[in-house]
Amino acid sequence: MKKFTYRGMFPFIGILLIIGLWWGISKFKDLIEPLNQSDAFVYSNNAKLYWFELTSHKGKVEGNLHEEKLIDEMGKAPFIEKKKYPLTGKVIEKGYVFQVKKGEKMLSYDASFSGPHLSIQMQGNEERILYNPVDQKELNEYEKALLDYYKEERENEQLRKFFTELRKVYAYLYTSENSSYQLFIKIDEALLEGELTGSLLMVAETGNKDHPYEENNYVLNGVTGGNGVRFYTTVEGKETKLEGKFLNSVNEMKLSFWATDDILTFHAVTAEEYKQKYDEFKEKVQ
Repeated sequence: MKKFTYRGMFPFIGILLIIGLWWGISKFKDLIEPLNQSDAFVYSNNAKLYWFELTSHKGKVEGNLHEEKLIDEMGKAPFIEKKKYPLTGKVIEKGYVFQVKKGEKMLSYDASFSGPHLSIQMQGNEERILYNPVDQKELNEYEKALLDYYKEERENEQLRKFFTELRKVYAYLYTSENSSYQLFIKIDEALLEGELTGSLLMVAETGNKDHPYEENNYVLNGVTGGNGVRFYTTVEGKETKLEGKFLNSVNEMKLSFWATDDILTFHAVTAEEYKQKYDEFKEKVQ
């Protein structure tokens, strides 16, 4: 009776072994499937981020297509807008076919591996795009890079706008409160890299009736990052620094000056305005 029982169990054990072997082979195939080796496959064109989240099992593919775009709205901090679209697909002889549902549209993609990268082409388009395999940490870095890229682009755009406006300014003028001297700064060249070249003309009252005023011209070399500004010149054989910042975009400039401890406010002027102020100063001291 026991022999019969043991013999009756052999087919059952055999079936279990076959099922276990089949399960093991299936599991092994899933483990070595390239789609299952990475958390995501990413492509970035700096302005947007696209990534596929994919899993493959028994020849079928499931996942999502993610699209991320940085949004900058007036009065709000920039943020990443995230959209997710469901994906299905299958393994074919030459790679994979994906179907992505975007609203009412169903988009189809052909995909295959090119080295470690997943090469994807939307059906109907000629362009093939290589998506990088990444883990979760690397994916987070891509999102951070999207914010950093936007921040850098915005800063560059602000700088371009600043230098465009700065080049339109004829000059900057300061007249002392007691009208004893007048300072005229003209920026001849302003490079996007931040380098400035120009001159400072100082017209000062002398108290001498024969020579009521004197003029001294100083060569200026400077640098600005769009807010702070520094100029260097030579006064009586010594290098001297004028340091300050721009106000109201480029309409005003506050600067230190070697002849006083005060910070002086220079105002942007046109050629006509400067000539008028210059003539008025000379008439006053004569």
